[in-house]
Amino acid sequence: MSDIKKGASRREFVQGITTGAMGMAAAGYLGGTKQAVAQPAPQACTEKITVLNPLGKPPDIRLKPQAQRLDTLDGKTIYFVNDGFPGSDNVLHEMMAWFRANYPKTTIEYRYKGMGDAGAPPLWEEMSQKADAMILGVGH
Repeated sequence: MSDIKKGASRREFVQGITTGAMGMAAAGYLGGTKQAVAQPAPQACTEKITVLNPLGKPPDIRLKPQAQRLDTLDGKTIYFVNDGFPGSDNVLHEMMAWFRANYPKTTIEYRYKGMGDAGAPPLWEEMSQKADAMILGVGH
């Protein structure tokens, strides 16, 4: 077994434990000439127990179809929604610049929703009236 000095760093401690465990395993493998002692066969259990599944049965899932793809982005309104995660604003502004350069006839709207559902219902209502598509930025 390796010695671990008092006040050892975390790295020294982990190395000491690992070295000790490997040494014990090697000693058991190399010096393990001791014969295994035969154990009596376990007795069959005649008592029965009932086990219940705690998960239950989940409800059936109703699939919803995906929204239809837009045939073109020209003349459409795309909302870029910032969900408040750090860095999502940078990503969304870069994407908006790309859309403005590549799809000049597309209307771009930027909204900050923030984390959670605090500002969501009014925004969802606005987008249901005005948006043709939405891109949600969740950062990284």
